[in-house]
Amino acid sequence: MSNIIIRKSLSEVVAETLHEQIISGKYQLDQQLPTEPVLMEEFGVGRSSIREAIRKLENTGVVRVQQGLGTFVASKNALSEPLSRRLQSAQESDIEEVRELLELKIVEKAALNRTKKDIQHIKASLERRNKAADQEKLIVWLEEDINFHISIAEASKNPILTELYKTFSEQQLKRSIAKSYTKSFSMHRLTEWHEKLVEAIVEQDVKKAVNAILAMHGKE
Repeated sequence: MSNIIIRKSLSEVVAETLHEQIISGKYQLDQQLPTEPVLMEEFGVGRSSIREAIRKLENTGVVRVQQGLGTFVASKNALSEPLSRRLQSAQESDIEEVRELLELKIVEKAALNRTKKDIQHIKASLERRNKAADQEKLIVWLEEDINFHISIAEASKNPILTELYKTFSEQQLKRSIAKSYTKSFSMHRLTEWHEKLVEAIVEQDVKKAVNAILAMHGKE
């Protein structure tokens, strides 16, 4: 039986070597990596290979790139795959469960931290959602429904929560579009609860906001 030779690109070799150096302790957490010219000389490769290697490490969470400052060690452990890609193969029920948990915390913080400008954005998003439902524009309605919840996430003033929610909602949006084409339903079926959610956030009523989310998920 002949041996199978697996060829790796230069950027993959550089990325793996840098990761090994980070694991071994050559570079500590939050330590800045050498500049591109230094890495180019060390590995004997071109600038494009170094940049691609850094991009691979950034995508797996090993390093973080700060514009104008450099590249820093973020973690010794690489993610097996980006979250957005992991969600593509996840069970829909799992995605929905995590999205619900995120929304419960988001509406709680939004009710406490929202500003007048946030309220304007939330109300405008809801208006666009409802208008799309009136016009029976499915794709627009799905997108505006997601945008409505994202506007609430932004009002929570927690950027990590917001980014996580955007990742989950984007994946769920793609699945919803495919699934919604196969069955008929009313796009206004939860409009009343969306309006109650806005009222709760305006009134800074955390309990009322949480109840609205639970109702949307069929748990009132």
